[in-house]
Amino acid sequence: MQTVTTTLTTEAVFSDDHIKRYLLRKTWDDAKPTLAIIMLAPSDAAGIELDSTTLLVLNNASRLGYGSVHILNLFATLNDFALKEAEDEDADNINAIIQSAEKADTLVYAAGTGKAKNKVFLRRQTQVLTALRPYESKLHCLTNATGKARLQHPLSPAVRTWHLSPLKISELIEEPEKQPSPTPKTKKTSKK
Repeated sequence: MQTVTTTLTTEAVFSDDHIKRYLLRKTWDDAKPTLAIIMLAPSDAAGIELDSTTLLVLNNASRLGYGSVHILNLFATLNDFALKEAEDEDADNINAIIQSAEKADTLVYAAGTGKAKNKVFLRRQTQVLTALRPYESKLHCLTNATGKARLQHPLSPAVRTWHLSPLKISELIEEPEKQPSPTPKTKKTSKK
């Protein structure tokens, strides 16, 4: 007979008024890699209670060999899934995302496609992905086994069992305009 004991440590970072959650970190094995996942908006499940999304994230991260997860969101206001209280900017939330991107071995963008025509969503997606450009080599999205169901949220039935696919930021937002390189000036030589 063998007994296996696992300790799951939870850390949640909230705004002072407890209206926003910037980070939910779950750690069960410090020796394994860290996965950071960016979704849409947080629920208020932050400690012992697990919502369906957090449960799916933990199960899949563990199955893929990770030992910790940083759960982040485009919008930090608790339970605002319809984005009725979504603000245009949230520097604290963007900073939490950047800090986790620096620490993570793998970064997953999983905000889903349900809000793809919402202007507030599109502005925030652009803000976050622009901030993540230095970490693009770590960036992935959730997909199914065939790779056809890309950019899914963990609650999507298509990706209940995760497959990670590399994600280029240019798939979701336009590349910044590149300045034309200056044309080298050539010396005119006179013919004699």
